[in-house]
Amino acid sequence: MTYKADTAPRRRLAPEERRAQLLDTALSVFARRGIGRAGHAEIAKEAGVSVSTVFLYFPTREELVSAVFDEVNRFLQDMAEGLHSQERSAPELLHEHVVAFARSVDSHPDYARVWLDWSTAIREETWPRYLKFQDKIVALIAATIERGQLDGTIASGVDPQADARLLVASAHMIAQMKFSRVPDEEIDRFIDTLVSAALGRQAD
Repeated sequence: MTYKADTAPRRRLAPEERRAQLLDTALSVFARRGIGRAGHAEIAKEAGVSVSTVFLYFPTREELVSAVFDEVNRFLQDMAEGLHSQERSAPELLHEHVVAFARSVDSHPDYARVWLDWSTAIREETWPRYLKFQDKIVALIAATIERGQLDGTIASGVDPQADARLLVASAHMIAQMKFSRVPDEEIDRFIDTLVSAALGRQAD
């Protein structure tokens, strides 16, 4: 039995679609190879395009790394802003934020891997940018804690800034537990204990 060659022309992607495709591929490559080792050539190979095409959209390595960081920043910040803008009790929002992050490690593992790499890349060109991103997340959480203190749902003795940093720091452990395939029930208990401590009360 013979097969005819597929002669149907491939659909040419619009510039914004091509950039989105290359950025998605870059996230995958950065997650697998790490910030320091991922480059244009490997992204081109995985995306099925020429190296010059990748350079067309990301002319330098700095712009490529910046675009990947921007996407991870957008993803995690949108998650946080979307949750903390809701009209729900502060304890619910804090718990849901941690749970949402844990779920995102399952649904978007490449984002989590790049974020982990970025968060420990203590280098001049990347570190200030990460701290700026982290400060925004800490500020959102601290504002929710302060709101909870005003309505009495969070203990008045809690330090909003310190507890916000505690919750952000816990994301590293949650990601590690997820990638280590720790059972979900154990992760859920960890989250319950963590959030209860941040709220200044005993875990149930």
